[in-house]
Amino acid sequence: METKKTGKIEKIAKGRFMVSAAAAGDSGDTAVTCRLPDGSQAFILSDGMGKGMKAAAESQAVINKLRKLLKEGSSVAYAIKEVNRIMIEQSGKEENFATIDLAIIDKQTGRAKFYKMGAALSFLVRGNKIRRIQRPALPVGIIPSLKLTNVTAKLRPGDVLIMVSDGITEADRNDLSAHWLEEYLVANAQVMGPRVLAGKIVSEAQLRYGDRETDDLTVVVGKIE
Repeated sequence: METKKTGKIEKIAKGRFMVSAAAAGDSGDTAVTCRLPDGSQAFILSDGMGKGMKAAAESQAVINKLRKLLKEGSSVAYAIKEVNRIMIEQSGKEENFATIDLAIIDKQTGRAKFYKMGAALSFLVRGNKIRRIQRPALPVGIIPSLKLTNVTAKLRPGDVLIMVSDGITEADRNDLSAHWLEEYLVANAQVMGPRVLAGKIVSEAQLRYGDRETDDLTVVVGKIE
């Protein structure tokens, strides 16, 4: 099952994964999940440059092309590099880039691989322990040559995966390391369902912006059944 996410709260996957996505209003972010030819599940979140319709168009273009290539059986390395090549060719004199936050979970082994191109932190919660998943890299569409690396994790039933756009992690100017989010997840990730948790995180981020202009806020929450 695959669903595009650009607003409100929505369930985007079934089966061994309970997954929901939440966003605040019209968003320049896009999130999808899809099953790959080898049976693994991919979760993709992209944040387009800026806000509004242009950012939404960029993130949707990245998501659509990346998803198509992965579903056709292309390797992750080829798919991301091809998306990067296309964005650079289409950019001309205008900047045209977007982040890629990609998690691929092998349902048979429970092993997950995380690829981050300019993407914000992700979190993996197990009981009262939390792991930050991060990898510094440029978004796609900036430089022709990309060096891809990934972070791996062995998932267990009950684990909760949280993927967010940088509008969430940068919501509190006094806490740019997003410790507030980490503390919130440790306290709530195991007791809330994905739909409720995704919406609550967006609401918490909005509160921390206060009177400041709010960036695009998108959260994908997945629980391993």
